[in-house]
Order: sequence, then C-alpha cells, then structure tokens
Amino acid sequence: MPQKPIDVHIDLNDLLGLRKGKPGGPDPKALERALVLVNEERSKLSLHPLQALPVLFQVAQAHATDMDQRGYLGNATPEGDPVAAKARRAGYEGKTEILVADGAEQPDGVIREWLASAQYQKHLLSETYQHIGVGTSDGLWTFILGTPPSLQMSDVRELRLSVLRLINEERRRASQPLLELSDQLGTAAHEHCADMAQRDYFGTQSPSGESIASRSKSAGFAGRTVGCLTKGPQSPEEAVTALLASSRGNLLHPDVRFAGIATTAGRWTVILGTR
Repeated sequence: MPQKPIDVHIDLNDLLGLRKGKPGGPDPKALERALVLVNEERSKLSLHPLQALPVLFQVAQAHATDMDQRGYLGNATPEGDPVAAKARRAGYEGKTEILVADGAEQPDGVIREWLASAQYQKHLLSETYQHIGVGTSDGLWTFILGTPPSLQMSDVRELRLSVLRLINEERRRASQPLLELSDQLGTAAHEHCADMAQRDYFGTQSPSGESIASRSKSAGFAGRTVGCLTKGPQSPEEAVTALLASSRGNLLHPDVRFAGIATTAGRWTVILGTR
C-alpha cells in the first residue's frame, strides 16, 4: 500500500473519521502541535522533518483510545497485540517504534520529558525515521515513528558505506585488514552524535560522563573501542580527510576490524572496534 504523506495543516477531523461536535474525540490542534514540536526539535539538529501519514495517525489514535477506555499503558494491548502489528495490518510496510505516555492534555510536557530521556530522545531525533502518527485520549498519548524502505534511508546507508569505503582504501594502501560495519557500533555512534548535537558539545565523553566505550558496551559490542570525531565536514570525502588528519593512527591500526559510523548536524562519529 503506498504511504502518502499529508500536510500538517489538513483537517485532522476528516483524517481520523471524526465529525465536528463529537464528544470525547481527540483535539486536532493538539495532534498538530505534537507534530510541529517534534519537527522543531529535529530542525535544530538539521534533521529531516517527519512526515505525517494517515494510516499511522489512525492506528495511533485507536491505540490511545483503547488505552483510555480499558485503563492500561503500553505499546501492546493487555491481550499482547503490539501496536507495531496493528500498523502492519493497517497497511504500513515499514518498521515502527512506539512511544506511549500519560498525564498531559497537551503534547508540550510529554515531548519535553521524552527529550530529557536518552531512551526516548534517540528515537525522536533519529535520522532513520521518516514518518509519524500521533494519537491522544484523555491525557494518554501514542506516537508511532516509521521507517519505510525509502530512498532517504538508502541515502543514509550509502553515506555510511561511502565513509567505510574511503577508510578501507587507506587501510588497503597501508596493507591493513579491511573494516566491516557493525550494527552495535553504528547504534553507539548514532547515539553519541545525536547527544553531541542535542547538548552542544564535542568530544568522546558527554558532559555527564558517558563515554563512547560505555555506549558501545551498552549496544552489545564486546570488543575494545576507540572513537574518532570531526566537526564541520559536509560530505564523506571531507569527513574522512579530516579524520585521517586527526586520527590516522587509530583508523589504520592493525587490531581494529569493525566500524560504526554516524553523522548529525555536521558532527561525525566513527567508532572503531577490535575482535
């Protein structure tokens, strides 16, 4: 089923199958504000805006209403039916991440609290998501973030592969074994990049003391790691040139075998790992 983006200024009453004057329905202005607030935060990091999809709004609203009516909070029903599965049955073909919250009639407090949590922040400010749906009912909220098999995601993968290729070209010239991409190190690199951009610092350790090594361990990588950073490059070629100038010894070290690569708001993180 094609996923057609919608304008944020459309009539959400029509989108959700509501009629003016129907009591107990969601406030379309609150749903629109939720979308605007999320995209405002993403724009601060030069991330692409999330696009609203009718199917995700409808599934999110149905789940928020069900949570309200049956008195539970979670990303699945009491019977164990996940919201992600509902989205697939409704026709959304991509992967989804579900965020739920309670206690706020307006989205401002919910989003502010989520952005203060690394667990939620990494999803709201992730480069991997493209689509969003929002539902609310009596202070209960459901956000669905979607990742379709789209050209944009292909571009992100190509960027990482380009950085890896350029590094491996230098390693080949230095007669060193070639690196492989690691999903775990990629996750850690993305989290570190997003955190640097969100909290406006530049270094291998956050202001609160979280290191690249600890992020990598939390992501499930068992080997030793070292982080290589650069700020300002706009292309993989510029990034690798800058990284080689500052971290050539690490990038060409004979013991490293894996790499995680990420970029956010002009900040580039390459995490190198051993076996």
